[in-house]
Amino acid sequence: MGTDAVKRLFCALAVAVAVVAPGMARAEGWLAGANRWVEGHLAAGSGWAAGMALLFLGGLLASLLPCVYPLYPITAGIIRGRSGGGGGAWPHPVAYYLGLAAVYFGLGLAAGATGGAFNQVLRWPLVNVGLALLFFALALATAGLLHIGWFGGGVAGGGVPGLRGTFVMGMGAGMLSSSCVGPFVVGILVALAGQADGGARLMSLAMAASKMLAFGLGLGLPFLAIGLFGAKLPKSGGWMRWVQWGLGGLIAWFSYVYLEKGLGSLGVGPSGVALVFWAGVALVIAAYFAQGGAAPAPERVARSVWALVAVAAALAMARGVYPSGASAAVTGPETLRGAGLTWYLNRQDAVAEAKRTGRPIFVDFFAHWCANCKEFERRVASDVALNAALGKAVLLKIQDTDPEFKEFQADPRFPELKVGLPFFAILDSGDQLLYKTSDFTRTSEMILFLEE
Repeated sequence: MGTDAVKRLFCALAVAVAVVAPGMARAEGWLAGANRWVEGHLAAGSGWAAGMALLFLGGLLASLLPCVYPLYPITAGIIRGRSGGGGGAWPHPVAYYLGLAAVYFGLGLAAGATGGAFNQVLRWPLVNVGLALLFFALALATAGLLHIGWFGGGVAGGGVPGLRGTFVMGMGAGMLSSSCVGPFVVGILVALAGQADGGARLMSLAMAASKMLAFGLGLGLPFLAIGLFGAKLPKSGGWMRWVQWGLGGLIAWFSYVYLEKGLGSLGVGPSGVALVFWAGVALVIAAYFAQGGAAPAPERVARSVWALVAVAAALAMARGVYPSGASAAVTGPETLRGAGLTWYLNRQDAVAEAKRTGRPIFVDFFAHWCANCKEFERRVASDVALNAALGKAVLLKIQDTDPEFKEFQADPRFPELKVGLPFFAILDSGDQLLYKTSDFTRTSEMILFLEE
C-alpha cells in the first residue's frame, strides 16, 4: 500500500471519528453492548493473540466515549503547530501516538509490580495538586505565554525538531484520557493487580505491560488518524493564535479537574476549589506585573509560575507541621434528598434500614471531582425506570473522603475502589454482594438486580 493510500485510509478514519463517533456514542445501548461483548470474551480466557486483539478493540471503543472528545482538537492543534518545524507529515503524529500508548504501558508495569499500590499513589491529594500545577504550566505553554525549552529543539546534529516534546505531549493526552475510560481500565488493572508473583514475576510484568499497551494502542488510533489529518490543516496565520488560546483553556480545565480531585480528597468543597483556583490565577498575574517590564515576558511568566509552586509547597508543609486536628463531630443530616429519593450517608443506618425492611442496599461511591459520578446523578433524575427501581432499595452514598470509604476499599470484594471511581454495588439485606460495576451506563443491569 502506497503512502498516499495510507494517508487516505487514516483521513477516512479521522472523518469517521469526528463525524460518526458522536452519533455512535449517543447510541449508548450499542456502545455498552460492545463493551460487554469485549469484556465477556476477555473473561472467557481467550488465547494471548485473541486477548491482545480484544484489548486493542476495547481501547478503540473507549475512544468513542464523549469525555475523550475534548482531546481531539487538542491533538489536531498540537500536531499542526509542531509539524511546522519540518520532517514531513508523519513523525509528530506517530510520536504523539507512541507517547499516549507509553502511558498505558507504564500503568500496566506499575499495576503488575505493585499490585495496585501505584493506583493508590495517584489518589493522594498532593499528587493530584502537583498534577494540577503541571497542567496549569502546560496550559500557559500551549497558549504561548510560557516557554518550556525541553519541548522545542531537535536532536543534536539533525532529526525532526521537537519530536521528544511531541512524545511528552502524547503522554499528557494519555494521562488525561485515562480518567475518562474508567470501566475498561479499572477492569484490566484490577485483574493485573491480582496476577501471580514470585517465580513468574517477570512474566507477569511483561503480560501486564503488554495488555495495557494493546489497550493504549487501540485508544490512541483515532488520535494518530487525527494527527495525520491535522498535519494537512491550512497554513498557520492569525487564526492559530485563537486555536492556541482555546487549547490552553481546555488544558487549564483539566488542571482544574485535578485540583478539584486533590483538594476534594482533603475535604474542600466545590466552592472552595474554585476560590483556590482563581486565587492561584490572581497570584500568577500579580507576580507577573510585580516584576516590571525589564525581563522578557516568558521569563516573567515562568517566575510567576514558580512563585505559585512555592506558595503551594509552603501550604503543604504548613499542613504537615500544623495538622488541622481532630475532625468535628458531624452535626448535619444523616440523609440526602435528591430526584425524589432519600440517600443515607451512613453505612450503619442504611444496613439497619435494610434489615428492618428486607430491601437491598444500593451503594453509590462518588467524589465531587468525578465527572461520571455527576453524570450518573443526572441519569437518576432523568431516567424514570432507574429512578423507580432505586426507590425500591435502601440507598447509600459514600464519598471518597468519608472514613467508611477506606473500610470498603479494604473489603476484598471491592478491589475496584483501589483503582478509581465511579463504582456501584448492590447488596442484599444480609450484606451479601449481588452486583457491582464501574460503568455508570449499565443502568439496565442495575434495574434488573434491584427489581429481583
